[in-house]
This record gives sequence, C-alpha cells and structure tokens, in this order.
Amino acid sequence: MKVAITGATGHIGGLIVRELHARKYAIKALVRSTDQKSLEGLPIEYIKGDVNDQDALKQLMSSCDYLIHAAAVISIDGDMKGMVHQTNVEGTRAVMEAAKAAGIKRVIHLSSVHAYHQKPIHEMLDENRELVPDPTFAYDRSKREGQQIALSYASAEMEVLAVNPTSVLGPFDFKPSKLGQAIINMHSGRLPFVFAGGFDFCDARDIAHAIVNALHQGRSGEAYLLGGSYHSLTEFATTLAEVSGKKSKPLALHPSIARLGLPFIKGLALVTKQEPLYTNEAIVAVTDGNRHISHAKASAELNFSPRPLADSLRDTVEWFRKNGYLG
Repeated sequence: MKVAITGATGHIGGLIVRELHARKYAIKALVRSTDQKSLEGLPIEYIKGDVNDQDALKQLMSSCDYLIHAAAVISIDGDMKGMVHQTNVEGTRAVMEAAKAAGIKRVIHLSSVHAYHQKPIHEMLDENRELVPDPTFAYDRSKREGQQIALSYASAEMEVLAVNPTSVLGPFDFKPSKLGQAIINMHSGRLPFVFAGGFDFCDARDIAHAIVNALHQGRSGEAYLLGGSYHSLTEFATTLAEVSGKKSKPLALHPSIARLGLPFIKGLALVTKQEPLYTNEAIVAVTDGNRHISHAKASAELNFSPRPLADSLRDTVEWFRKNGYLG
C-alpha cells in the first residue's frame, strides 16, 4: 500500500514518515524546499511542489491508496502576507480536490486544537465543542476552515478523518519548531522568563503513531483530538530543569507585563529581521488555552496513548544534545 503525504519535512510530518516506513508502507512526499534533513536515509519518492500546485498534487497522488495532509503554515503573528489562508485553507481545498480526482481511499487531515473554541477554559473540551468563532486570529480561523473543507469531502468513495493535535514537542525536531526552539533557549538560559499561563502538551511521536493508525482505524467524517496533559509554563520549565540537570528556572511574567513589552519586542524583531520573541497571539494561547482537553475518543478509536511530559522533555533534550543544538 502506498501513502502520499504533504508537509513531510515538518516535525510531525517527518515522524509520520518514520512511522510509515517502520510499518512497511511505500511513501510519496510532496516537498517544497531543498531542506530534507529530517528525511535523510528514508526510502521516499519525492515530488517537488506545494499544496497549490495542481500538477505536483496529481503526481503525488498517482498510484497512492491513502493521503496524509500535514502541510500548514503555523503563525502566532497574523496572516503573514496571506500565506496562512493561502496554505491552510485554499491549499487544503486544492489537496482535497486532487485526492478526489485521484481516487484516494482515505484522507487524514492534520488540523489543530486551535480549530476549537477554547472557552470556557475550565470545562472539558472534546470534539463536541463548537469550532472557534469569528472574529479570531488568522491561524485559528484557517485551521477551522481547513478542517471544515477537508471533512466536507467525506463520501462513500473517499473517507476523510481530521486530527487535532495540541502543543507538540519531541525528538527529531530538525528545524527546530517554535516550541523546540523555546526548549533550547530555556535549557541554555537564553529565555529568562515565561508567561503565567500554560498549555496542553503532547509528544509528536504519539501523534504520528495515532495518525498512521487512522489509515485503518477511526470513522470517516469524524475529528479526533490528540492531546496530552495541561501544564503551566512554570511547571514545564521546572520539569525541563529536572530532566536535563539544569538548575535555572525562568521567571513567570504576568500577562499584563508581557503585553506592555509588545511594542519593544515587535520593534526588535523589525530591526533584527527575525520573528518576534512573543506576540499577543502567543500570550492569548497560553492564558486562554483550555485546561481540560479530552483525548478519550482518539484513545478509544485510534489507539492513541500519550506519554508523560517528563519523558518527552527528557528525550527531546537528549536528541537536541546529540545533534548539536545545545552547543
């Protein structure tokens, strides 16, 4: 059986490919850039292009039975010149049209917990929670719309499932991801503060395992939350210090203080031509993120079993150390 995948060079995408390879699937991957470090040594057929390239999508899905659509633009700073909507919404529409035309049997669409309305944050969030309302941040809106588009293609001829990961960490984070870079900065003492909030964290390896399970498990037309457990950022930093042997502990900033620094942070990013250290979206994500995200449905139907945060952090730090990210 052959699986087509978009977003293969990302953190979750790369781990999905490794999981597919371990289970003896043949793999075709749509790649946009020449940076394929995360896939080196794996037997993959590469198709050059992006999710809005119809010719590339046709080549990608030719002779494939299944599709995992993991490509997305992640943003904590607006629509990034329209790329968030163009990739996450219009790109998903193009991918689904190509899958339908190619006769793909089942599609797994990688959405996000951000597609769901987080409030009330102290009441359990499961797949019955309403999707995020308007007005909202560009990324959240794009994941909502992308998920709705993907699931609308579910039919007797082509099954479609959506999965909704929470905040992702774990080894094999080559680029690294935003959270991966934060872990590196915390470990190295370059991040002296965190926000007085938190999030639900989950290991990317467990997410990849559930996604590959979803090629044959789960129900078409359904969405599945893939979360781990909620931790405050102070707890996250403390656990990181414990598993890595570091004694440093970042200061927890009240959100109001963090917001006062936003103009300076934005100005510094413009001068250095780098991404801002944090944004208002990032502050809202950790202060207004739901505290009780249920993964019961995914556990029952996709054999999803998230590991403890301490294990994920220990393995992540060790992988970063072995691969030279920690100096």
